[in-house]
Parts: sequence; structure tokens; C-alpha cells
Amino acid sequence: MSPSQRITAGLLFAFAIAATQADPIYKSVDAQGHVTYSDRPNSSGAQKADVSVQQADPAEAERLAKERQLLKAEDDQRKKQQASDSRANAQQEHDKETRCRVARNNYNNLKDVGRIYKLDADGNRVYMSDAEADAKRETARQVMATACGA
Repeated sequence: MSPSQRITAGLLFAFAIAATQADPIYKSVDAQGHVTYSDRPNSSGAQKADVSVQQADPAEAERLAKERQLLKAEDDQRKKQQASDSRANAQQEHDKETRCRVARNNYNNLKDVGRIYKLDADGNRVYMSDAEADAKRETARQVMATACGA
């Protein structure tokens, strides 16, 4: 028997003992219709109430304990999944911000330089025409707009 099952069984046993040694219980209804139960009659109209106590079913207590364990396990699994999803979302957001920053820096660099070149097979600079440079800047602007969502 697990510790939680022993505690549940012990509590049920204690309640059963207390129920057999219970004091009389009085039921009274006030002027507003509120019902009150007490160990002493608090009005002249208080009636002694019979309280039936059912013996606890150990099998039911065990079933409830297992059900609580399953619910706790499901809750723990859901919390782990939420934490994992949260970390993944944070990583995606960080990656998006990084892509945006890189694209923005690239566009600003191309926009601010006077002449744009590329390297040929020998490592020599080959300067682009104005039309080619403008097309490269426009492509960089579109990449930045896509990456930054602007």
C-alpha cells in the first residue's frame, strides 16, 4: 500500500470511529430559511437530526486514490508540454529577431554604400552597374520586410 493509500485508509478509519461516538446533532431553520446544524440547540425550534454514517469502502478509497494519481500524472505531463512549447516559442521568436536584425543590417549596408561589387573567380572586385546595384538593394529591402514583418 502506498503512503497516500495508507493515509486515506487511516482517515477513513478515524472518521468511522468518530461517527460511532458522535454527539447529537441539532437542525434549526432561521426566519430567512437558512438551515444550521449544531451540537447544541440554538433555538427552541431546533430538532434533533439523525445523521446516518456509511462505512467507508476501502475499494472505493483505493480507486479514488488511483484516479487522483492518474489525474496528477496527466497534469504533470501537460505542464511539461506547456513548458516545452513555451521554450520552443521563445526560441522561434529569438530566431525571428535574429533574422530580422541580420536582414536589416544587410539592407542598411547596401543602402549606405556608394558602389556595390562582387568577387570574381580570381578574387578580384567586379563592380555592379547602377541597375544591378538598385536591384540588389531592392532584393535586400524585400528580404528585410519579410524577415521583420514590416
